[in-house]
Amino acid sequence: MEIYVLKISDIIEEFSKEQLNEMLPEFRKNAYQKYKKPEDQNRSLVAGVLLSFCMNQKGVSLEETPSFNEAGKMYFPQVDKFYVNLSHGGDYAVCAWDTEDIGVDVETVRKCRDAVVKRVCTAEEMVTFLFLQNEEERNRTFTRIWTGKESVAKLFGEGIAMLFHGEQLKELCDEEGIYTQTYTSIPNYYISVSSRKNEFPKELTVLSPESLKQLHQQSH
Repeated sequence: MEIYVLKISDIIEEFSKEQLNEMLPEFRKNAYQKYKKPEDQNRSLVAGVLLSFCMNQKGVSLEETPSFNEAGKMYFPQVDKFYVNLSHGGDYAVCAWDTEDIGVDVETVRKCRDAVVKRVCTAEEMVTFLFLQNEEERNRTFTRIWTGKESVAKLFGEGIAMLFHGEQLKELCDEEGIYTQTYTSIPNYYISVSSRKNEFPKELTVLSPESLKQLHQQSH
């Protein structure tokens, strides 16, 4: 398992949108143009470049065409032991890779709303909030829980509605043997990864713009 991370603003500063588009897998080229807001275009481009980097690292052709399930989860049915999941939030994009199914979510610290907590959290998790009086602590705890649950939903290839059934989601994880690891090494961000095996890397692989130079050269 490997978890690649890029800071979006650093990549946008280093490369033009045209250069980033050249680095994308064939099936994602020009897809960023469907977004109207520049920030959404940037997230789409950098997430796609992360996918290209991962494919290149694992010897997968950028011309491979994936399949998508009803919830939009991406699969490469023609490539053996190549499973990826993408996420972006705030100023970061993440690509998680493994030899079997995987789910990932990245979020900047988000506001904890009691109504959402009641719908998403299990009874055990709800107890945790009873002892948190500080708003910042509540926000961080909620973000950690949310990203963990969303990474599980993405592992299963389900939509966000799955998060709003806290107890059922926990039971499913127990039955299926799902493990989740949350990384907090990037200030004010939580990155959660879920898998059916408890073998997570100790650290994230945070890439710099320099890491993409070879990929950029290959795209010409």
